[in-house]
Formats: sequence, C-alpha cells, structure tokens
Amino acid sequence: MKSDIVACVLRPGESLTEKQIGDRYLIKKATIRSALTRLTQEGLVKSEPRRGYVIAPLSLRDVNEIFDVRSLIEPEVFRVAASRLTERGLEDVKQAAKKALKPETLRSHVAFLAADRAFRLALAELSGNLRLAHLLGQILDQSERVLHLGFKSRDFTQLIISQQKELVHACEVSEVSGIVKLARSQCLFLKKQVLEALLAGSKLQEVNLQAFA
Repeated sequence: MKSDIVACVLRPGESLTEKQIGDRYLIKKATIRSALTRLTQEGLVKSEPRRGYVIAPLSLRDVNEIFDVRSLIEPEVFRVAASRLTERGLEDVKQAAKKALKPETLRSHVAFLAADRAFRLALAELSGNLRLAHLLGQILDQSERVLHLGFKSRDFTQLIISQQKELVHACEVSEVSGIVKLARSQCLFLKKQVLEALLAGSKLQEVNLQAFA
C-alpha cells in the first residue's frame, strides 16, 4: 500500500475505506488498521470524519516544503557518510548507482525512482547513524511521490542520473565539505524543475500559488 501511495497508484486526495483496502490488498482488519496508523504517522494518509481515510493531498506549498526539508537533511547525512567512507563503502555506493542504470530499471519510472532511493540510502547508511538514514528515507518517500507526479509532464531520469554521478565523484575524491554544497544545490535545482513541470501539467490536486507570489 505504501508503494502504491509513493508511486501515485493511489492518487493524492483519493478516499479509501477499510473495506476497500481489505478487498484490494487481501489483508485483515487488524493489519489494515496497523498499516493505516503507520502511514498516518509518516504523513502519507489522513483520517477524516465521514470520509474514512484519504491519501495525503499535495499542494505546491507541500512540494516546496518537502524539498526544502530534504535539502537540509540529505546534505548533512551525506557529509557524515562521506567522512566515514571506506573503500568497501564506496564500492557499495557505486554498485547502487549502477543498478539505476540497468535497462530494465530505466524502462520504468517506478523502478528507476526506487533505485535512486536505494542509492541515496546506501550512501546514508554509511553514516553509521540509522536514525539519520531512517529520517532521510521518510523524506525521500515524500519527494518520490512528488517526482512521480512530475514525471507525468517531464522526464527527470537523465537529471537524476547526472546528480548520482556527481555524488559518486565527490565521494571518490573525498570532497567531504563539498558534498554538502553539492547535495543541497542538487535538491534545490530538482525542486525548481519539478515545480515547473507540475505547474505546466496541472497535476496537483490542490494548488496554492500564493506561497510563491
């Protein structure tokens, strides 16, 4: 269910009842409620009176905030990871980047964005701080959902591949201080591109342009 929310198979703003969820995923009521509690805590689902559960909607304000938070968390996690990087760790990161380039991965935006998430978490886990990696994983889920909407209007594959290569190179040359600036600039540039795509394609369920006036 979480994968379907992140991939926008379950669309932002879509209503769901416990019965619909049970029928769709073939799971029992106790499991449904446990899953909904966790998804609510992660900000992916909302409980609303008389509507049951609603897939968390997305506005332009949400997109802006998600990428701003990511631009704060990701650079710091990568800084810590880069400062502890070993040859084995660097090889793991390189292998994760290569998986994103497999032909079968590139044929699917869902597979590609999942591979990009795995690449970033492979680097984050080298920080040795599992809570930091988990925190990054949560904001990556949020930004991945936005990217799936953006992909409906524009293909970001080559941009993301280029950003991965830049991060790997920064690790190879041990640019610990530089990786912070690089990761932050990448996040903010990607945010700009995604916002432009969403505005052009009108894919959001809610639009709040006042925040950008």
